[in-house]
Amino acid sequence: MAQKSTDNFTGKWKTEEGVIVEIKKSTTSFYGKPSGKNVYVLKDLTFSDGKWTGILSNPKKNVTANCEAYLYGNKIKFVAKRGMMSKEIYWTKVN
Repeated sequence: MAQKSTDNFTGKWKTEEGVIVEIKKSTTSFYGKPSGKNVYVLKDLTFSDGKWTGILSNPKKNVTANCEAYLYGNKIKFVAKRGMMSKEIYWTKVN
């Protein structure tokens, strides 16, 4: 499925661990924080060269990775990459 610059990631999303993350849009990118927390788990999600790229963080594990994001209806698929390793992560929209 092709990514589009008009994709809208705003809203509340449930992670695979059950955490609710609220994604908002700044003038240049999307960012996300868990409800009630003051830490970003999604940063600088921007559209460039035909794809959405950004940074995903897991503060509990102290892990940060570059990612690509794909919007499929009420799901976001992130492909997080650290070095030679990659992992698919899915969030589901809750509103």
